[in-house]
Amino acid sequence: MKKKEEKKYFDKEWEQMKCSLLAFFKKENQEDLHRFRVQVKKLHAFLLLSDSSNHHPGLAPYFKPVKKIFKKAGEIRNAFINQELAKEHQTGNTVFISSQRELQIDATNKLRSKQVKYLKKIKDAHETIKGKIRSISNVHTSLFYQNLLQYISDTLTNLKFNEDLHNCRKQVKNLVYNHKLVRSGLAIGFNTDYMHQVQTVIGDWHDNALAIEFYSGDKAMVAELKKQGAKLKRNITSLTKDFFNQATTVVDLPVEQLS
Repeated sequence: MKKKEEKKYFDKEWEQMKCSLLAFFKKENQEDLHRFRVQVKKLHAFLLLSDSSNHHPGLAPYFKPVKKIFKKAGEIRNAFINQELAKEHQTGNTVFISSQRELQIDATNKLRSKQVKYLKKIKDAHETIKGKIRSISNVHTSLFYQNLLQYISDTLTNLKFNEDLHNCRKQVKNLVYNHKLVRSGLAIGFNTDYMHQVQTVIGDWHDNALAIEFYSGDKAMVAELKKQGAKLKRNITSLTKDFFNQATTVVDLPVEQLS
């Protein structure tokens, strides 16, 4: 993979990240904030791939200022999601919803108050990282995917519903995020549709587990959440059987279907 290609990808993803944050500052739309956070994850995945090559300078540390903004944005996002979850389950807990709304407003105001500072940090980080990007060989990329897929497979073979499973999802997403950049030189099959399914259902399980903990005082809601959780666990168990083979098998559609 050529350095020019990597820098072009890096610039495009970075611009989308910055534009999403600017859009949130302007209209405070939660979807813009969500897109900003997704873009941060995509860029972080790229830096992890780059840093995995021994002859590369460590790029991830220069991304820390952006990750701090990501964390602040997460406080806003979490408060918003908590409100939506409470409304969805019709808890009737208006005090809780009101408190989460106040948290969202407060965190939003704090983020916006440092808009100029944060945008400068983003600009500086972009310039620093871009200047240090080096080419990543296709051989290294293929080995990176092979090894990480095997690690995920081993974890899912000994499936346990704990933090290890959540970490597995992060690795799946790292591979999915980087695939657009590396797919032309990848010497191993990669079933993106299947991988999206895996990360989605694990994400749903993790959100469910957090909700059970968060709403531990509401017995009726916890009971409902646990029923949903049991179903999600069954789905994960079924979906991740023979993970490595499913993740690396890509079925080409017949020409008539592609047309």
